[in-house]
Amino acid sequence: MLDSRIDYFFKNLGLSQILLKCNFYKESGIHCVTILKTLFSLVFHGKNLYRTLSVNSQYLLFKKNTAYRFLNNSCFNWEKLLQLIMTRLILFIDGLTGENWQSVIIFDDSLFSRNRSKKVELLAKVFDNTSHKFCKGFRMLTMGWSRKALSCPSPSNC
Repeated sequence: MLDSRIDYFFKNLGLSQILLKCNFYKESGIHCVTILKTLFSLVFHGKNLYRTLSVNSQYLLFKKNTAYRFLNNSCFNWEKLLQLIMTRLILFIDGLTGENWQSVIIFDDSLFSRNRSKKVELLAKVFDNTSHKFCKGFRMLTMGWSRKALSCPSPSNC
């Protein structure tokens, strides 16, 4: 049931065409869509890649090296892939709502504090906007999209 919904999502989104636009292609072997769909479905099955590769290797259609080569390929444009997927999803959701709604984009630069850490990769001193002090940690920039209802002059028209 879950796999059929994931297949439906990938088909309606046109993910195979999006992958080609983002330079996702292989000369031989398992198609990129199949690998991405399998890795994507692991999240919804409550599994992680490492445990699935070591314990349930019959669940996957490919070997460990294929998965890691796919994830680490420098030719694949992951940022463009995410941008195109989100654009299609926003346009789809935008078409479902009425004209009394306005799209908004929300940016948040949260601090992930690691004051007790000494040797952590990419650890830096960052300014905390809430305490107005510098501390060790990371900045996490998050972008969100939402729909905001416009005010209506009369409730009968909304």
